[in-house]
Parts: sequence; C-alpha cells; structure tokens
Amino acid sequence: MEGRLLEAARSGDLQALYDAVGEDDSILQKLHSCGCVETPLHRASMFGQAEFVREYMRLSSISAHQLSQLNRDGYSPLHLASANGHLEIVEFILEFVKQNFAVVEVCMKKDRDGRIALHSAVVSGKIEVIDMLFVNYPDAAKEVTFHQETILHLAVKHHQYEALMFLIDQKLGSLAEGCRLPSKQSSLNVNAENSNGLRALDMLFVNAFNSNDAHIEETITLAGGSRSQMTTTDVQTRLEHQPSDTSSRSTSQEEDDRDAKHKWFTELRSGIIVMASVFATMTFQVALTPPGGMWQDWGPNAATSNSSAIPTHKPGETILYDIDRKNFRSLMWLNTQTFFSSIATILMVLQAFKAQSVAWIAGIYCAYLIVLIIVAEYLEIVRLVTEKNLFNHRGVLPYLVIWIVILSLALCSFINKSLRLLLTTRRMN
Repeated sequence: MEGRLLEAARSGDLQALYDAVGEDDSILQKLHSCGCVETPLHRASMFGQAEFVREYMRLSSISAHQLSQLNRDGYSPLHLASANGHLEIVEFILEFVKQNFAVVEVCMKKDRDGRIALHSAVVSGKIEVIDMLFVNYPDAAKEVTFHQETILHLAVKHHQYEALMFLIDQKLGSLAEGCRLPSKQSSLNVNAENSNGLRALDMLFVNAFNSNDAHIEETITLAGGSRSQMTTTDVQTRLEHQPSDTSSRSTSQEEDDRDAKHKWFTELRSGIIVMASVFATMTFQVALTPPGGMWQDWGPNAATSNSSAIPTHKPGETILYDIDRKNFRSLMWLNTQTFFSSIATILMVLQAFKAQSVAWIAGIYCAYLIVLIIVAEYLEIVRLVTEKNLFNHRGVLPYLVIWIVILSLALCSFINKSLRLLLTTRRMN
C-alpha cells in the first residue's frame, strides 16, 4: 500500500489516492503516526504535484508537527517544495500552517544541514518562493545554518546572483534613492559573520560571480555591508577549510547511524538479558518442582520392624526419579546445562555495560554474588530431590570447567573495569 501511494504521489495520481483511502480510511494517518521516513507528501512536494498535496492533506487530517516531519534525506515537504520552486505547494502549506497557528514550527524547521525552507529557496535561487516565505514569516531571514550562515552567505556561496540582488534590493529596502541603509533597519544583517568569521562581502571577494560583481559589491556596500578586517589570504584560507554542506550532511548521517546502531545494540543487549533471565528462572523452577511431583510420605520399608532397613523413598524426593532414573537424569542434565548457559550469558552481557560510578560497581558486584548464591542453591536443590550430588555425574565436569572459566573471565574483566574507574575517580578528586 505504501509503495502504491508513493508512486501515486510521484505521478500525481489522485484516483490511486482515493482508492487507497477507500480501502483503509486511516492509511494516511498511519503513515505519519508510524514514523515513516518517506511519505507520499514528501514525494508529491518534491515533484510539484500540487493537487495531490492538497487532497492528501485534506484526507489525512495531518497535523502541523507531522507536516514538518523530515524524510530519510533530512527534508520536510516545505523544504522540498521550496528548493524545487513549486510555488503553489509552498503557498498551500503556508495557508495551512497559518490556519493552524503553526507558522513558526513549520517555517523554522531545520533540515540536516541546519537550513530552513527559506535557506533552501535561496540556495536554489527560487525568487518567487523566497518572496512568499519572506512575506509570510519575515523573521526567518534572521535564522542561520549550523555554520552560522545567513541567507546572504548562502546566496553568495551558491552563486545565486538574482536571489542576492532581490534580497538586498527588495528586502533591505529600495536602493533607488541612492541612500545608505543601516543594516539595523532591516531584518537582514549584511555584516553577519559565519562560523569562520566571514561576511557575505568577504565571500564575494574571493568567490566571484560574473561581470556583475562590482555592482553586487556596490549594492551590498550601500546596504551597509563591509568587509571584515581579515586579509585576502586569510579569507581564502578560511573558505578552503570551511565545512561543505555535503560533509555536514555526511557527518550528520554518520552520527544518526551511530545513534541508531547504539540504540539497536542497547535494545539487543537488554533483550538478551531478559531472555537469559527467563530461561534461568524456568530451569530453576524445574529443579525446584520436578515433573511428576514429590513424594509426600516415607517408603514402605519405613513401616517394617527392621529399623535398619533403608526406605525406598523419602518425603521431598521426586517421584519421577524413583520411577525412571535414567530419563530423569537426562532431563536434569539438560536442564542444568540450560541453567548454567543462561547464567553465563547474563554474566557475559553485563560486561558490555560501561562502568559509570562506584555505586554502579557495587551494584554489579552484588549481582555477581546473587548469581553465585543462586547457582549453589540450584545444585543443593538437585541433590535434595535426587539424593545424588550432581558433580558425581560423569558428563558434568567438562561443562562445569567451561562455566568456571567463563565466570572467571567475567569477574577479571569486571574487576579491571572497577579498578580503572576507581583510579580515574581518585585522580579527579
């Protein structure tokens, strides 16, 4: 269903949209509430399917928060429509957010490069979209990217001559009067510096547009702009070392991937501990109450006059052990292997947690102590219900050695972590 809707959004197929809603009237809302990274609204906004966007938003009863949702590439529907110059879609989205009092939330939503929709329009040189976004929310012009770049920085950086002239002539005020306009009279600060300390005029000086450079420089200067105190060499050096949008996006993507992997490993680790704990509990319960139940009385020999006779069974011993000792031993042996494997799994997974504090160390030591007590209790329960020491079983020794090795390694690893944390804490104090 989702694939059909995405294809319909690309081509603007309204009938496919109506058919999908007819099959499941909540399908559109589900796509947004389930956190889908790529929705039909993103796809239609990117390909300029204005009528599809209008009908989709009407049928889905989408919220402003869902409207500002980013896709897998880090763009909202407004970013996509603005960057591609789809004026009708931008206008419709702005009308929607104004009716829902969510202009700030949607217009100021940043993509992975730290850009709002106005920045996307400037980078692409979509003047009509720039004008519409400016009119609906003028304060957006004050917003900067992750690199502290204003819309003027972006226009110069991406060689958008017409967009730059439009911003200065129309939004900083008419320059036809030939007067110098202080930047404080406008929502735009022509002397704003990016993260490298560069102003728009600095970038223009070494990032040539074309033959109109002199006119652009004059226009910015008349608007109150000036160069910084850096030399041309310094400006060129800083421009060369300025992080690109691609690297920013790659870094952001890498960080997101690392966060996703960390979250996945954390959930997996927790799931393994839960699973091992469940198996340990089940196997412990089998030893505590074996299948077939327990004898509640003494064996018949206890009632004879011969006081030295050994009873065939005692209260508390398992019935199945007396009836079929071979199969019962096999059952208990498999049960014991599962129990020890579960305990070993818990001990090993605990090593994956990073030591955080002295209290954390004490808590883990208590957990180890509890595990050892439970193991000893398990062995004693098996001895009581069978009157046999589990260690006498010839197959126990290899697994017992393996378990002792695992326990020793886990303890050594944890002790090492504990000592390093204590030394670090002592040095800090």
